[in-house]
Amino acid sequence: MNSIQQIEKILKTDFEKQLFEASLKNLKDKNNVLRYHNFCYSIRELSRHFLNSLSPEEFILNCPWFVVETDNGKPTRSHKIKYAIQGGLSDGLLEDLEFDIEELKDVIKEMKSTIDSLSKYTHINPENFVLKEEQIQLKGKEVLETFGKFVNTIIDYRKSLQSFLDGKIEENMLNAIIYNSYENIDCLAPHYSLEYGEVSEYHIAEITDKKIIVNVFGYLNVILEYGSRKERANDDGLDISQSFPFETQIRYEISDKFPSDDYEVDEFDVDTSEWYGGNEISNEDLEKLIEEKENNEEQ
Repeated sequence: MNSIQQIEKILKTDFEKQLFEASLKNLKDKNNVLRYHNFCYSIRELSRHFLNSLSPEEFILNCPWFVVETDNGKPTRSHKIKYAIQGGLSDGLLEDLEFDIEELKDVIKEMKSTIDSLSKYTHINPENFVLKEEQIQLKGKEVLETFGKFVNTIIDYRKSLQSFLDGKIEENMLNAIIYNSYENIDCLAPHYSLEYGEVSEYHIAEITDKKIIVNVFGYLNVILEYGSRKERANDDGLDISQSFPFETQIRYEISDKFPSDDYEVDEFDVDTSEWYGGNEISNEDLEKLIEEKENNEEQ
């Protein structure tokens, strides 16, 4: 995969894709002596928009690690790179978790240097005013590789941090599951009881200025309870064990502890489609099952 294909793959918004396409058209405009410089300027602007999309200024201002470094009080590029990787997590918390914070600082410095280097390509001087075709192709490739490195390093390092944090949150998962009710299971039987919940997969989806959002997937193992109170008191009811897949999100508040004890669980999306695909019990079927149960007990 070449640099152009790699960049096209990571751009997300229509605007970013259109700006990139327009940048490449600048480079191909052989009738314009400034085509290389226009291309460089457009790529630099693309890097600015891409970073802003990852790191909205109003979110950075909420982060505990943010310190004003400019006269206008706005976040710097280094602030934006830092937020794109670690959100509102403080350096102190990451150090407590034994994450390599010094390496993270080095990455932020390197990315700041990389994005600053894009500016040098926009300068127009006598020595680079008129470039030969082979020079334009070589320098254009260098610009694309620089931009691709900038974006991919941020994305890869953010994923690395999220993967590291994934291993620190497992203990909270089952507690979050047990203390929830599930409306689409409620309608399957008059009553049900949760035997246990099982988390099969989870991963951090996003780290914002205030929250860590975790996608959770797993199975709920329940007992569907049929029969009236009187029937069940006479042991004439019916219990059916069933397992249902689910997915949800847990939103942990960012604090000086990880994972925080302050969290919210989104309404569970429990998949009961298999039940309706052939397991749903009609009143007639229920009576037959209860009768079969009684006959088996008599034998």
